[in-house]
Amino acid sequence: MTEIPFGNRHSAIGHPLVLVRTVATRQIIVATNEAAHALGIRPTMTLGEARALCATVAFEEHDPSRDRGSLEALARWMMRFSPIVALPPPPPGEGRGEGGFDEHGVFLDLTGCERTFHGLSNVTRRIERALSKMRITVRLAIAPTPGAAWALTFAPERAPVCETASGDFDLLHNLKNLPPLALRLDDETVEALHHLGLETIGQILDLPRDQLPARFGPLLSLRIDQALGRIPEPLVALDPPVVIQARMDFDGLVESLEAIWIVFKKLTEQVIRQLLRHGRGAREVRVEFYRAYATTLRTTIRLSRPSRDPSNLFNLLRCAMETVETDEGFLGIALIVTSSERVADDQINLLGGDEFAAQVELDHLIERLRVRLGEDIVARPELVESYVPERAFSWHGFSTRVGEAQTRVENPCHVETLRPLHLLRRPIEVRAMVSPSHDRDGRPVLFTHRGEAHRLAHAVGPERIAGQWWQGHFKTRDYFDVEDEDGKRYWIFRVAETGRWFLHGEFE
Repeated sequence: MTEIPFGNRHSAIGHPLVLVRTVATRQIIVATNEAAHALGIRPTMTLGEARALCATVAFEEHDPSRDRGSLEALARWMMRFSPIVALPPPPPGEGRGEGGFDEHGVFLDLTGCERTFHGLSNVTRRIERALSKMRITVRLAIAPTPGAAWALTFAPERAPVCETASGDFDLLHNLKNLPPLALRLDDETVEALHHLGLETIGQILDLPRDQLPARFGPLLSLRIDQALGRIPEPLVALDPPVVIQARMDFDGLVESLEAIWIVFKKLTEQVIRQLLRHGRGAREVRVEFYRAYATTLRTTIRLSRPSRDPSNLFNLLRCAMETVETDEGFLGIALIVTSSERVADDQINLLGGDEFAAQVELDHLIERLRVRLGEDIVARPELVESYVPERAFSWHGFSTRVGEAQTRVENPCHVETLRPLHLLRRPIEVRAMVSPSHDRDGRPVLFTHRGEAHRLAHAVGPERIAGQWWQGHFKTRDYFDVEDEDGKRYWIFRVAETGRWFLHGEFE
């Protein structure tokens, strides 16, 4: 069993770099590279404490989902060394959290691979050489159990290699001098052991076994038994890459659109059957048109959500044909699902059918527009944490998953008052008259826009919105929701420092 940990401190030496997680107003360090670690910067420090040790330390926001995705991609790449590759399982009874052991590792089951690579030590050298070309520094270990392989990566020197699964490998001898953290324990257990002066696994094994669960919980005994092979620890291997595609070759050139529609229907049925068999839904489908004595035409269809709806996919294929020249005819057509996700059958509430159907129809509309007009033509607004109205949103494309896009702004500024549906890109200055007031802050009674005077019947406000101090002064605005005598509603504001009036939006 091989375990390959990608520790926080084992990256290439260079400029100090840390990953931080923002908690309220504090930036907590969760990972460091080797250069930062050499300067004394450690996880759980704040970014301010790290800058006290090194003023030029670089930092990036920690994204656990991207970490997990990159680690899974690397694990799939490692399938060239073993067909069974697994990621570290979470602690028993817990999810993958932030208080547990370091999860940045990959397990390879090398059972039966000795003859292929002429010895397991050759596998270690090949893996280390391949990863070093990608500038990834790792610690490798081979042992009869996953727990022991993980623990041996904490050895100060290069870990010994067990050449066969049944070879002579003294687990107790190789594990007794390692720190308790090598057993994949949570932080609380490691801290409790440290306070008692237990610095090695051997010292823990010298304690009475029946007292360990009562003093340290069941996890410590479980990890010891897993490392020593007393309790089996099965690995959940990653699923092999699923190739979903369908192709049809013709005896001659086919130019008829009716014939191409029939081919699309048959290829769509084949692709949907494969998606159903694997329990997945298509997110991206590449269509290839093979031509005689010419390059292959390719077009890509991207879906808003994982789908295996044959009618929707067929309609998107017909839309894609509008961008393909069919004058010369084709010798064959292929559908290749280049991206898919696991998907379950949708279950809707008894009273939520209309809302669900509307959302599905909107997704289908967006997909058709993207196929016909291009990927960058269609965009969606997303909330941004800003009280300034014109900066409270941004535009994003539909290439990212909906779940990822929704997590970009966790706590957008909550505004309880109504906002106009039509917000101008830039406020337009207008002339306004206000009710008599001793300090010139009366309510507006009339404003002129494009040579037309709007006499106001109602004015609700003011709603004061302070500007961003780093953008300069004269930014405080007093907004009014006004309605003229014709029943039209506008959103206007007065700059408190200058007294100038601006039109910012219109209510529908």
